[in-house]
Amino acid sequence: MGQESKEIGVAGEDLASEYLKDLGWEIVERNFRSSRGEIDIIAKDRDTLVFVEVKNYSFRSFYLPSFSIDKNKKQCIIKTAKYYLYKNKIENVNCRFDVVTIYVDMRGEKRIEIFKNAFGI
Repeated sequence: MGQESKEIGVAGEDLASEYLKDLGWEIVERNFRSSRGEIDIIAKDRDTLVFVEVKNYSFRSFYLPSFSIDKNKKQCIIKTAKYYLYKNKIENVNCRFDVVTIYVDMRGEKRIEIFKNAFGI
């Protein structure tokens, strides 16, 4: 990943974190990495632990953001989430996978959308 892409990604994750905090979520961790992959944001939405993938777009595409995450990426995120739970000895907690998208609409305004349970599991 180039430096510019990395900066765009970090800026998107910062914006997504603030958005989730405004919704009343607690940010538990950011950029959790393992040999299996990376999770952009881990947060609590009431009694649910949420693993969040952030997608920062320069424009709004015509398909759901969850489609931009291919099967391999989903599997990496799921395996990393399982490792996070194992490493932190977390059991018997509700979990889900969300996608937060950031994009500029046709009027040039920045928009944020959340797609809850984006992986459908």
